[in-house]
Amino acid sequence: MKKEQRAKLDMLELEAITKNIEKDYKPINIELTSYEQEQENNAIISYDELVSNKSANQIKYDDSYQSDLDISVKKVNINENVKSSKAVNTKIDLPLMSYEKEEAFLKALRQLQSDLAR
Repeated sequence: MKKEQRAKLDMLELEAITKNIEKDYKPINIELTSYEQEQENNAIISYDELVSNKSANQIKYDDSYQSDLDISVKKVNINENVKSSKAVNTKIDLPLMSYEKEEAFLKALRQLQSDLAR
């Protein structure tokens, strides 16, 4: 009998709290910082908006390189991706680091790390 009375009291207390919240709750408007306001204005809030913005934000690539490990590396075409009215007419050459040079660089980093740990 004690458990049933306690359960009834708990339910009555819960109902009173719920009614009090429903009656007295007033949402408070928060002030956004300029960054938060910008994010709010530019946020994509639905799948339809995401799909419609997809074509506007598509990245164009110049060259691609397929490594031996099946990793695709692509160079972004800056001229095609610039959204300003001024076209950038510079071609940037970014040579890829050879595997041997990359391994030598990593080996030197590991050596430096072990020297610093001593």
